[in-house]
Amino acid sequence: MNIAIEALQAPTKDSLDAWLNTPRLARCGEVFTPSQPMWRPDKSANHSVNWEAAIACVSPDWQPWLHAALAYRMADVAAGTVANAASGLSRAAEAGLDPLNEDHLIALRERFSSGEFSVIAAFMSFWHNCESLEERPSHPLNDAYQALPRNKRSSNDVILSLDPEQGPFTQVEQDALHQWIHEQFCHGHLDFEQYLYLRLLMIYGQRGAQVRMMIFGDFTKSDQGCKVRFHWAKQKDDEAGWRAKSETFSLDEDLYNTVQAFKAMVLAQLWQTYPDGADWNAAIENVPLFRRKLDDDAEPWERINPPVLLDSPLQKGLEAAPQLIFHVGTGTTKRWLGCIERMEGFPISPRTHQPLKVTRGHRFRHTLGTDLSNAGLDEWTMARALMQNDTRTVRKYRAVSPELLALIDAKMSDHLALVVNAFTGIIVTDRTSATNGDRADRLIEDVAVCGATAACHLDAPYTCYACGKFQPLLYANHRAVLERLERRRAQTLATDLTTGVLWDRAILACRKVILDCEAMLRSGRKGE
Repeated sequence: MNIAIEALQAPTKDSLDAWLNTPRLARCGEVFTPSQPMWRPDKSANHSVNWEAAIACVSPDWQPWLHAALAYRMADVAAGTVANAASGLSRAAEAGLDPLNEDHLIALRERFSSGEFSVIAAFMSFWHNCESLEERPSHPLNDAYQALPRNKRSSNDVILSLDPEQGPFTQVEQDALHQWIHEQFCHGHLDFEQYLYLRLLMIYGQRGAQVRMMIFGDFTKSDQGCKVRFHWAKQKDDEAGWRAKSETFSLDEDLYNTVQAFKAMVLAQLWQTYPDGADWNAAIENVPLFRRKLDDDAEPWERINPPVLLDSPLQKGLEAAPQLIFHVGTGTTKRWLGCIERMEGFPISPRTHQPLKVTRGHRFRHTLGTDLSNAGLDEWTMARALMQNDTRTVRKYRAVSPELLALIDAKMSDHLALVVNAFTGIIVTDRTSATNGDRADRLIEDVAVCGATAACHLDAPYTCYACGKFQPLLYANHRAVLERLERRRAQTLATDLTTGVLWDRAILACRKVILDCEAMLRSGRKGE
């Protein structure tokens, strides 16, 4: 990677054209040239910056400086953020609105949504503070941007309106999704990466960018239990930067064991595929949990069966520290979620009668915030769980009452059969009538037989009751297991409300097994 010294110097009026024709480094670690028509330094992401359409919103004298400000912004934030700002500026140009004209600010605010206007305002603030540029927005104009109200009307807020496609999931929908991903993973229909990505979003409610920057070293186990580390995604000043500041949360031991099994599998693949790439026993801690595997020039046949990691000389650097280039892009994870939504048997929303929307990444964040509020947590605790710097953004969750959510669940009662099917296995009278009944390694304590063809990494028997391959024995003491399940759930909730919800589905399934067994015994029926 060669960056000319000119790219590091501040442009002047005389050198601006040459500066724009000099390759520069984007935040993703790749090079782009500002004068090129479209910027897409991160080939793994579906974001291209159309700067030519964006700079048309200002007068010709200002256009080169806006062009340079966008190029500087590429080194400061993700390409998707710059693309959003460029899109907003180009739409302003189409409407004949000049973002440098204070008289046009009200019209800009009315034309754009709160989020869209905030992106433009943030870019204008960045440009105003960019001392490397001679021509910048004035101080009064920047103040006017910051002072302009941006609050949405509550009727349009996806949280307060409980939007069925973008707002928080109801408990019924969460239960259905928990059950579905566990079953699909156990049966091999979801691979490790897809399963872990979706499960981490569901449990912790963090942004997709925070999950994508995770490495295997972020998962630890000690005398204090299992822990997971998430890094902040929206920081400023000294705390800004990729993986610069982190928070630690409690981690369910079952999930920790699943990650460790995945880690062992990836380690073996790395040694096999790139034996001379690095000392993988040392580097594995810095290997991304979700890895970029191909560059933009890969052949179609390579995409069908990609390698375990991007083939790059920077692999050696993983021995010392994480490397951004190896982390999967937002486009890839969006495709994962889109494919998951289209899979056969994916849970149906009783509110829309359509498959649940999981591609709206912030839904999991809205769900966690709503659940924590309804559990009675204070605003500062909620802000910490959501990794917010203040309580301002979490206050809206207070307005979503448990009574309102209960009312919605009650209205869905006629449709619960579509999404709630806690126990989907088969009750058997004894081991001889069960699939794999002759295999000692498939006996789950003295309560059931596992009918799966391959071993899984879930916590038997607790998470097994909601699995379709689970074959409970008719005469077993399932009430004893239920008592253990409820105790473990209570213990989890006492220390970590975030992961306590994982036990709800298993408890519901265990109760269903007890009821079905009692009904079969009363009627004299035998297990199928």
